[in-house]
Amino acid sequence: MRWLFSMQWVRDRRFFGGPALVAGLLAMGLVPAAARPARAGEGVVEINQTCALQTGCFAGDVPGFPVTIAAAGSYRLTSHLVIPNDDTDGIRISTSDVGIDLNRFAVIRSSCVDNNTICRPNSGTGNGIETIAASSRGISVRNGSVTGMGDMGITLGEQAEVRDVLVRWNGGDAIVVGLGSTVADAVVFQNGGDGIVADSGSSVSDSTVYDNAADGIETGGGCSVQRNTVRANTGVALRLGAQSTYRENTLTSNGGGCVTGGVNAGDNGCNGSVN
Repeated sequence: MRWLFSMQWVRDRRFFGGPALVAGLLAMGLVPAAARPARAGEGVVEINQTCALQTGCFAGDVPGFPVTIAAAGSYRLTSHLVIPNDDTDGIRISTSDVGIDLNRFAVIRSSCVDNNTICRPNSGTGNGIETIAASSRGISVRNGSVTGMGDMGITLGEQAEVRDVLVRWNGGDAIVVGLGSTVADAVVFQNGGDGIVADSGSSVSDSTVYDNAADGIETGGGCSVQRNTVRANTGVALRLGAQSTYRENTLTSNGGGCVTGGVNAGDNGCNGSVN
């Protein structure tokens, strides 16, 4: 089929009519799918299972997992990302200043789909969402879930923000963030390593950390750990670095006890006792 307009002409919108005409051409099927930008909203780049497997979701990404983000910007899932096995990553980030809105969707290993029981793998190397460059900073992940990966759920560098996520049944640590980061409003459930690991100068708050195979929350120095519920983890509930403070946490039935290190700022519950 011959196209009435060159693809470069369409992409650049360098003709009379501008965005409105492009929209009309898309609606009439006069522009092929390969020329259609993957957009979930103005300035937001779409990620979904179809583009991940068939075409790559944007420049620099190739078909197949992991989805690779190499440009700063705002990204949003518009479907679940179903990862084929324990040794494959879901999303890799090689740059800084990236925001990922999971949009209530999941990055999930295929054998965990529609599985309402624990589906944690025994081993594997795949991470759900990860930074792969030490210089990658300022990454935000929010509003969805990461389930059943072979290794870590979410692992990010410095100045990261992880908020409003469910991270469960992954083979290794659930959430790992670098210096000066924030983890808030997370549910971390039955992972094969630590629940939340945060480097120095970070805050961990308002999260539920349950039945992970190592420590509940582990931090570097000078961190703030507040209003978390940490129960039934194999290791210690809170393993805190020097000058880190903890306040208003509920810590129960953890195999290694309630707290190692840190400064008690008050109102913490340890196995039914408040101190």
